[in-house]
Amino acid sequence: MATHHNTSLNGLIDDYAQLRAVPALLGVFYLAASLFQFGGLSTPEILWFGGYELTTTHAMMGSLGVLVIAFASSETKDFERYEQWEQGLIAAAPVLILGYHYVGFVETLVNTAEPWGQIAAFVICAAGYAVAIR
Repeated sequence: MATHHNTSLNGLIDDYAQLRAVPALLGVFYLAASLFQFGGLSTPEILWFGGYELTTTHAMMGSLGVLVIAFASSETKDFERYEQWEQGLIAAAPVLILGYHYVGFVETLVNTAEPWGQIAAFVICAAGYAVAIR
């Protein structure tokens, strides 16, 4: 009986570890897409799918999708349970991602201090993701 209990406890721990691995794996895509969107990475090409090259639109949509999944799978899940500075970072990430893609002023602002503006935008997005998955 003790062996069965121990085995099911280990299984539960393994399931939890895999659940936390999903946001981490999605984070790799998120960081790569953010690097690409803000100019830190040249156009990624996926050779398996007939040489598909990632577009900035797909990077933006993928980043936003991953950010939503990460926030939904976080242990907190309620925006009000984050501290104010954390809320700011979480909100800044999609604003920067969407603003850089659709609002000329944001794109100009980020690109004016090249490469430091692009690096700052990437760091803000990465920090927003890190806070969202906690």
